[in-house]
Amino acid sequence: MPTITLNRGHFNLDVGGFAGFFGGDEAVSAMETVHLYRARRWTGWFNSPGSYSVGKHYGRLANSRLWDGMFPGPNEEPTAFIGLDGKAGPLYVASQSGTFMKQTGHLAYLLMQRCKDQRAVTVEGRRTKANKITIVETQDIDFKGADTVPSLTINARDGFHKHIAFFPIAISFVTCIFCAWNDDWYCFSLILLGILANGISCIVMGSASIVLQSVAPSKTAPPGDGMLMDGNHVVVILGKEKNVAVITQGKFQLDYKPWVRMRIRKERRKRGIVGDGIHKRLGKKDAENGPGSNVENNEDAEINYEYAAIGLCSVLLILQFLAQLLLVPQGTLFGQVMFLASFAASWMYNLFLSSMDKEYLQEDLLIQALGLSDDCMKTYKLGTRTTAAVFACLILQPDCNSEEWEKKGFKPLQILQQFISNDTEVWAVWRDQVLKQMKSNTPTLQSLDLEACDDRVATFSDDERKLLSDLLFDARTAYQQHMILQARRRSVSSNDVKGG
Repeated sequence: MPTITLNRGHFNLDVGGFAGFFGGDEAVSAMETVHLYRARRWTGWFNSPGSYSVGKHYGRLANSRLWDGMFPGPNEEPTAFIGLDGKAGPLYVASQSGTFMKQTGHLAYLLMQRCKDQRAVTVEGRRTKANKITIVETQDIDFKGADTVPSLTINARDGFHKHIAFFPIAISFVTCIFCAWNDDWYCFSLILLGILANGISCIVMGSASIVLQSVAPSKTAPPGDGMLMDGNHVVVILGKEKNVAVITQGKFQLDYKPWVRMRIRKERRKRGIVGDGIHKRLGKKDAENGPGSNVENNEDAEINYEYAAIGLCSVLLILQFLAQLLLVPQGTLFGQVMFLASFAASWMYNLFLSSMDKEYLQEDLLIQALGLSDDCMKTYKLGTRTTAAVFACLILQPDCNSEEWEKKGFKPLQILQQFISNDTEVWAVWRDQVLKQMKSNTPTLQSLDLEACDDRVATFSDDERKLLSDLLFDARTAYQQHMILQARRRSVSSNDVKGG
């Protein structure tokens, strides 16, 4: 009977077994930054771990029957796939155009998140539950194709990541050279394959430009003033309809080069399985209907982009994983250590990229595209919901007499009710007094005193009188802050005129 012995004289790391899986999540997350930083697509020349995870993940972008078979799963648009779209935005209520959107889109969500993080000016007054009001004064955006689909190409931000990228790139090339110097051609070729596969994939997947797309409003549309409402934070947006529509109805879009996307026609009707006889029956029916039936089927076909170049990159990454799985154990111990060193350096860089707040980077891109500076975005922290309601209503009030409000579509009562829907007698009296003060347009605020309510409070109990008195005090606080804001604006305008 043969004796079984263990070979104790040969030690093998056998790193190929985990080469494609180690660091997969970090590699996928790092690839999502390829569009958010300038020159990021050119800094992928290193032997990155997680090639199998990246290939399987991004292979689902390729859209055809062949690619769907190789990378099963739902086909999504690249924009939503990498997180540049898909978030549900807050409620939007326009103050003049009558637009009401129960749910906005990704850009409104980003703007709301940025406004929530802004430092707020605290307004003195009564305190119950704090509410924040952010005033955003939109700037005029120079769109291309304004009459069809308004769009604007966004320049990605610069960052120091490109300097840090020299670390994994240098380690990968140095370890590759050391393997060649040690005559370990297996590990040399596999490190080189990893460098080429990751570098080519970054160039192809990052070849798209981020485009800000909007909708074309009517040339006779009223001002787009309105407010985004998300719990205790409200963003009041002021400006032209075309500039406000970017936030409420616009979206980011990845614009790939034609050689990447490759348009295909995906038919809906002929979806039979090969060998089941359905194709034959369909062909016979088309022949009976005549040549015009083919034209009808072609018109009903859905036009999609194949993204074959991304599919090929995904295949390359998976082939890299298979080659590493099979051939790394054939290398020397020194070569395997070099391979592992290149993996470790690349994993640390991927970890650095994946740790970045991609949502914050998107917010920066949006603020840059909208041309918003800190002077265009001011946040105020108000002590009560009623103070916030009156303050927002005053900001949205058009610059005209109250007789013209209806003509312009401005309905302050509806704005107040969006904040507070209570319909008791106390709240009804409060709303009437606020509207009376707004229509009088006087700085004395006489309508916001309890004595100005006349006989309507005669039947109120002491608690109801106290509540109404507090609510009127909140309204006065909002008015006083609004008058301070108006005085500052007049001061800035006068300084601009003098400077001009």
